[in-house]
Parts: sequence; C-alpha cells; structure tokens
Amino acid sequence: MRQLLAVSGLILALLAEPALAHQEKLAGADWVLAGQTGQRAPFLRFEAGRVAGLGGCNRFGAGYELKGGRLSFSPISATRMACAGRMEAEQAFFAMLGKVKAMKLDGDTLQLLDGEGKVLAAFARRVAE
Repeated sequence: MRQLLAVSGLILALLAEPALAHQEKLAGADWVLAGQTGQRAPFLRFEAGRVAGLGGCNRFGAGYELKGGRLSFSPISATRMACAGRMEAEQAFFAMLGKVKAMKLDGDTLQLLDGEGKVLAAFARRVAE
C-alpha cells in the first residue's frame, strides 16, 4: 500500500511539475501585449492563481487556472473608467481573454491560444516594477 501511495505521489508530482514551472515563469513580470508601449499598454500580471493588469484604460482582475499548457480565466472584473478612443480595443482585449484555452511560453514571449491552438494574442515579458 505504501508503495502504491509513493508511486501515485510521484506521478502526481511529475504531472504537476510543468504547471508549477509555468506559474513560476509567469509570476514576477508584466506581460505586455506585443506591439504596445506606454503607460496605457495592455498587460497581464500573474500571481497566486490571480491575474491582474490593464486593458488599455481600466484595471482588471480575474482568477486563472493553469494545468500544463492549458490556461483559462474566470470572468473578469474591471474598473469602469471611460477613455476616449480606447474602449473598443479594451473590450476586444477582455473578450479575447475569455476565449483563452491554452498558452505557450517561450522565453520572454507568452502566447495565448484558443481551443484549436490558434494564437489569440502574444505578450512580451517586462520585469514588474
């Protein structure tokens, strides 16, 4: 029985390792939407099962679940400021987050993917201040 528990524990640890490695690499940085710069650039910040960031105008937060390369976000809550010329892009950004089913992490590049593996958005790592 002890042997079975030890083997089961080892299998669970091996399966969980990729998710933990991704979580560690995601945390401690802002992931800025590729091609965006400046103070209003949309970004994500992952920490302890939560994601927070900026949609281009409003700050937001949500929970996330990461299992291996599978990633999903819970419904987003955001502040309700109005920013001229930014609202459509921000709504599209939030809608895109709702379609995420997976992720691919390659060094300082994070790609968010839909259920068919199509890239929805790419982000560049920026060390959090």
